[in-house]
Amino acid sequence: MKILLLSSPVVQPDFDRIARLPNLGLASLAAHVDDRCTVHVADIHGLKNHRDYVQKAVNGYDLVGITAMSFQYQEALALASIAKEAGAETVFGGYHPTLAAEEIGKSPDAALIDYIVRGEGEATFRELVLALLEGKSPKGILGLSYHEGERMIHNPGRPLLNVEDIEMPNRDARLLTKGFNSLGIPIDSVETSRGCTQGCKFCSINLMYGRHFRRFSIERVIEDIRDAEAHGAGSIFFPDDNITLDPKRLERLCQAIIDADLTHLRYKTQASASGIASSKQLVDKMGEAGFDGVFLGVESINKRNLEFLGKGKMSNDAEKAVQYLHDNDIIVSTGLIGGNPDDDEEDMWENFKLARKLKVDVPIFYISTPYPRTQMRAELEEMGLVTKNDFTKYDGLHANLRTKHLSDEDVQYITWQMNARYYDLDWFRYNKVKRLYPRWFIMETLRLAPFYAKRKLALLLGLRKKKDLFREDLENGGELCKGVT
Repeated sequence: MKILLLSSPVVQPDFDRIARLPNLGLASLAAHVDDRCTVHVADIHGLKNHRDYVQKAVNGYDLVGITAMSFQYQEALALASIAKEAGAETVFGGYHPTLAAEEIGKSPDAALIDYIVRGEGEATFRELVLALLEGKSPKGILGLSYHEGERMIHNPGRPLLNVEDIEMPNRDARLLTKGFNSLGIPIDSVETSRGCTQGCKFCSINLMYGRHFRRFSIERVIEDIRDAEAHGAGSIFFPDDNITLDPKRLERLCQAIIDADLTHLRYKTQASASGIASSKQLVDKMGEAGFDGVFLGVESINKRNLEFLGKGKMSNDAEKAVQYLHDNDIIVSTGLIGGNPDDDEEDMWENFKLARKLKVDVPIFYISTPYPRTQMRAELEEMGLVTKNDFTKYDGLHANLRTKHLSDEDVQYITWQMNARYYDLDWFRYNKVKRLYPRWFIMETLRLAPFYAKRKLALLLGLRKKKDLFREDLENGGELCKGVT
């Protein structure tokens, strides 16, 4: 049997320029079947003509796997169609197929999808492959959805795996190895834990894993870092759902990195503001280990919004967390969410003021998004605030809801202005990106300067209005963070 695993080609362009990472989950799946079959991973999100690539690549494969979040699902169906035409069976996995498995099974989409691996996929995928090799029914495979006649059957869910039983990712299975970098440095991902015990209403992690937190051994993490470096990585991203749930463990991991003489690599992660703010000693150790970038989930300065989002006192910790990180020359990115039920224009601009006050290096002004099956979606639907159900736009950048005071277009326009207005001369002076990654910063400045100069001139001459540029970016879909300074 030959298996091809495809990452989604649909990405958020502005984030992709900052960090384009190979898919770690698919490499992990590959590691759990490579003893029984030939398996390859194709990270096609870096390709310009991904459909042409897939059209040629799928020939000769028996099973094609595709992973997708909600905004990636429609293109995943297009790729499944290509695979089916080539004679392969298809298996879907990831957040959207997991959470919407029953709806998919009753829809025309099911004709393109032979199997759905729901939730944590390694054991379920292996059992599916073994069943196919042995010609057995997939009836008893936990976590699997499959066809039986004209119906799609959904087997019971699978309990969470013991992390000790999870194999190291197989990076040798990757067909595409070039073009994956962060700020110009080759990058790969290494996970140190899975899951999160917190109850953020907008998050689908709890629907995938429940409110559990499982830790890989530090020895395994160090081995995985060495393997990523051996495969060309000069930078490592830790994609853990909440790496700072156990600050002491993260501090021990940093010491292990130091002891293993791996501080020449550049480390990045996402973290909670409360976890970072809980210990200056931790952040100092992160700086010593080689961390130079942290994405903080600050979410909002507004206490009412934090309560709605299920984030507690997050903004209370933001100032301390940012200060600790900046003291260690660590680039700070923040996620700030606007468009919550009671937001008016002034409320939305409060997030902008917070980012400016904290001198955040790369703020990302997200729009509250009613992801399928989340608690937040149920509440927003009950309030009558969800305005759009086109999941291709459920990426955190598009407004799919209104507030009690603003239309969805108002929410979109305000966010567009904030993303653009932030990157001005003040930001140019204080941001740490230009000092830590001068070559990348210069190249990006040279790339974007003509674009913004052209827009400025059009506004100055009265040839265009801001709303014209906004609608142009809205039509382009992936350009919502550009705007005009």
